[in-house]
Amino acid sequence: MHQTKLKTIDFSNRKRELYLTYSCGKKITLHFGMLGIEGKKIASVRIDKETGNKSAVLAFDDGDVDYLPYDQPLHIVKDPDYLLQEQVELVIAQIKAEIRKKRISKKYLARQLNTSDNQIQRLLDPAIPNKNLSQLYRLASLIGMEARLSLLAG
Repeated sequence: MHQTKLKTIDFSNRKRELYLTYSCGKKITLHFGMLGIEGKKIASVRIDKETGNKSAVLAFDDGDVDYLPYDQPLHIVKDPDYLLQEQVELVIAQIKAEIRKKRISKKYLARQLNTSDNQIQRLLDPAIPNKNLSQLYRLASLIGMEARLSLLAG
């Protein structure tokens, strides 16, 4: 997912809001209450360089410190890109588990799908974004899995 790094973070104690910008340009505003921050004021915020910009450090006026992982705000606001990537990663994990269980080689899969071993590797790598869902569904079908897409009303 492209927005896995935080670019900037700021806050307003008056509005009780936290402002995040991701490296892809996506901006999210969260009310403190959405993060469970009750009755506290933030003294400072910073992006945690030790985690490769994948979390933020929130320091409160009472001396407490808390950490905010990059994906928590995306999950809270139900960001569609984040939720799609989460679902794709789940599908990939299930396909990989079935491949291991049935001991099917990637060379066999590549031959059956008229593609290369490397393409199968890329398709099954959750770190590589922009998966083609039709390819994942074809792969799932090839190994005997039934793929279904469902949407639930919230």
